[in-house]
Amino acid sequence: MEKILKEDGKWKTLLGSSLSEELIQNIGLFIDRQQYQNLPIEIKLRWPKLIEEIIANSDSEYLVVCKPFVNFRSFEKMFEKFVPAMIKDEWAINFKVYSHDFSEDFIKKLSRREEKSSYQPIQKW
Repeated sequence: MEKILKEDGKWKTLLGSSLSEELIQNIGLFIDRQQYQNLPIEIKLRWPKLIEEIIANSDSEYLVVCKPFVNFRSFEKMFEKFVPAMIKDEWAINFKVYSHDFSEDFIKKLSRREEKSSYQPIQKW
């Protein structure tokens, strides 16, 4: 099994590889384009004064650590309301959210919110 990692902005194999350099870079490009790389950044940019760190454990599980002095219960309601609109993947994502000192937490399994169209569906006559 081949293993690749990104080092200094370039994708490389961990050990000698039978894969071509072009294939390694294309695999890396595919990984870079996945949402689990971008969703943590987008969430953190949404609440820069509230979120200390977001770690993507996988494409379906994220750990979120809040900053000190966050009203944790209010943040939980905001988080649950706004994050589904940011999710683009078709599967649900588990968010394990912790207060700055890990004394409080909540877990939310959130899915993308479907776009609601203001247009009526086309009907046959």
